[in-house]
Amino acid sequence: MKFNLRRFGMGLGPLLFFLILFMPTPDGMSENAKSVLAISVWMIVWWITEAIPVYATALLPIGLIPVLGVLPVKQVAAEYMHPIIVLLLGMFMIALAIEKSGLHRKIAFELISVFGYSPKRILWGFMITTALLSTVVMSTTVVLILLPVAGIILTALTKTNFITTKFKIIFMLSISYASSIGSVATLIGAPPNLLYAATVMEMFAHKVTFAEWSLFGAPLAFSMLIICGFYMSRQIGKSNFETTSEIKNTLLLEKSQIGKITLEQKTVLVVLLVVLVLMFTIPLWQPDNSFITNSVIAILGGISLFVLPKTRSESLMNWAGIERLPYGLLFLLGGGFALSLAFVDSGLANWIAQYFAFVGNYPFEFVIVILVAMIMFLTNVKSNTATAAIFIPIVGTMALLNGWTPLPILFAITVATSFAFLLPMGTPPNALIYEKAQIPIKAMVKHGLVLNAMAIGLISAFTIFISTKFLF
Repeated sequence: MKFNLRRFGMGLGPLLFFLILFMPTPDGMSENAKSVLAISVWMIVWWITEAIPVYATALLPIGLIPVLGVLPVKQVAAEYMHPIIVLLLGMFMIALAIEKSGLHRKIAFELISVFGYSPKRILWGFMITTALLSTVVMSTTVVLILLPVAGIILTALTKTNFITTKFKIIFMLSISYASSIGSVATLIGAPPNLLYAATVMEMFAHKVTFAEWSLFGAPLAFSMLIICGFYMSRQIGKSNFETTSEIKNTLLLEKSQIGKITLEQKTVLVVLLVVLVLMFTIPLWQPDNSFITNSVIAILGGISLFVLPKTRSESLMNWAGIERLPYGLLFLLGGGFALSLAFVDSGLANWIAQYFAFVGNYPFEFVIVILVAMIMFLTNVKSNTATAAIFIPIVGTMALLNGWTPLPILFAITVATSFAFLLPMGTPPNALIYEKAQIPIKAMVKHGLVLNAMAIGLISAFTIFISTKFLF
C-alpha cells in the first residue's frame, strides 16, 4: 500500500499533542507553556505534511489556546484582526485594483523597454519590475499577477526561436527569487516582516515604522537583487544582434496592443503613491501617541477605491473584485500572531531560550551566521511565515538572556525566512512558480544552493557591520 504523507500527518499531529499534554512537565516549564508547546507541535506537523490546508491549520490556536486555558478567546481572536492584518487587507485591496486595471502589465512592458530587448536585459527588466512591485504588494500576489505577463513574454520569445527550456527555467525562477528579495525592502512586503514588527512591539514596546524597516531592508534587498541578477543572467547564453532585434519587434507589438495608460490606471497609481508617501512620512506629521497608523492609512486607501470613479457609472473597485482577496493568507498570518503571543505570554519562548543560553559563550558574529543559516534551512522545508512565528520570539528572548542587541539579530532571521530559494515549500512564490511553470526540483535546488549561500553571507555581513550600529 502506498504511503500517504497527509494521512500520516493527520494522525501524528494530534497524537503528539496528547503525548506532550500528558507527559510530566519539565523543570522550569509552566503548564501553560507545555500546552503551547503541544499546540505548536501539532501545527508544525500539519504544516509540514499538509494534512489539511495550511490556512485551516492556522485557525487551530483560536480553538486550542482557550480550551487549554492559556489565553481567553477574545485575546486570541483579536490577533486575527491585528492592526498589521488590517494594513495588509488595505494593501491587498490596492493590489487587486492594480491587477484589475492592468497597471502591472503596463509597468512591466515600460520597464522592459527602458532596459532593452536582449534576453539578459529582458531578464533584468522583469526582475526589477517584480522586485519593485513586491515592495508594496505581497510577493505572492505579485507572482500571481505577473505570471500571465511572463507567459506573454515567453510566447513572444518563442516566435523568435530563441526560447529554450533552460531560458524558461531561469526566467521563471528569477521571478520567484526577485519577488522574495523585493519583499524585504518594506515592512508590508512579506508576512514575516509584519510578524517581526508585531513581536518587537509585544516584547520590547518598540514601534517599527515603515521608514525604519526600509532604512535597512531596502539596501539589503537592492544588494541581493544585484547578486541574484548577475548570477541568473550568467546562466543565459549570448545572443546575436538579429535575435535581439527580432525580440524587440515582437515585444513592441505586444506593448502597442496594451495601449496608452488609462484614467483608471492613473487613478490607481495615484492612490498607491499617496498611501506609500503617507506611510513613509507618518513620523513627520503624527505624534507617537496618535491613533493614525499605517494600518489606518492602508485601509482608507483601500476603501477609497470604492469611491473613486472608473467611469461615470462605475467605481475603481466593486465587492465582486474584493471577494478575490487571499483570506487564507490573512488567516495564516493571524495564526502566526496568535502562536507568537502564546509563546511569549506562557513563558515557552523564555524556557526554550534558556536551553540555548550557552551560545552566549560564542562570538556574536558566529552566532549570527549559524542562526541565519539554520533559519534559512528550516524555511526551505516549511512555511516562512510559520518559521518566523515560532523563532522570532524565541530568538528575541535568547538575545535578552545573552545581552545581545535584539533588533539586529531578529531582523537577520526575519529576512532569512524570505531568502529561501532552495525548495518549493520555502516561500509562496517558490511554490507558485514550481506549480504553474513546472520547474524541475533539480533546477531549483541547483540555483537555490548558490543563492542561499550568497544570501547567508550577505545577511550576516549586513547585520554585523551595519545594522548593529543603528538598531537598539
